[in-house]
Amino acid sequence: MKRFHFLLAAMLAVVIWGSQTPQAAAQSVDSKFTLISAYIYNFTQLTTFPSAAVKDSFTVCIVGQDPFGANLDPIKSRKVNDERISVKHFGGTEGDLSSCNVLFVSGSERANLQAILKPLKGAPVLTMSDISGFADSGGMVEFKLEDGKVGIWIDLSAVRAPGISISSKLLSLANIR
Repeated sequence: MKRFHFLLAAMLAVVIWGSQTPQAAAQSVDSKFTLISAYIYNFTQLTTFPSAAVKDSFTVCIVGQDPFGANLDPIKSRKVNDERISVKHFGGTEGDLSSCNVLFVSGSERANLQAILKPLKGAPVLTMSDISGFADSGGMVEFKLEDGKVGIWIDLSAVRAPGISISSKLLSLANIR
């Protein structure tokens, strides 16, 4: 079943990005976040967290301005190891971000990046962003738009330090640093 979801997201990516034209540049950002939301779902399904990290629900958090709109809504009806996925939004650095399992740092928080990441160092929170240089700045998963495609860069040592393990299926799609 996990393989089906992974293949479904891959097919979605082909449909979205294969249909892009130069005139669709305004829609490109929306399409990018549609694809990133599919990747986030795949990470929830193909990543193993320390058992103590998943409490009453599996939590996907967005810090800063929400670039996803309704794109993450479908994952709210899904589960990770029998725990329902919840989506939380944080306006900035306030709040307990360590309660998140997956944390997407919005581009609006570029100036606050170190203030967000430093308290999470060693915590079993899979950090993600599309901020340029995110994986080089202590983040775990960076999404980059290059040549009309979304690529994945993973800092594997940052992922493994708190005991998180990403499936080889996802790692095979990523650039590892």
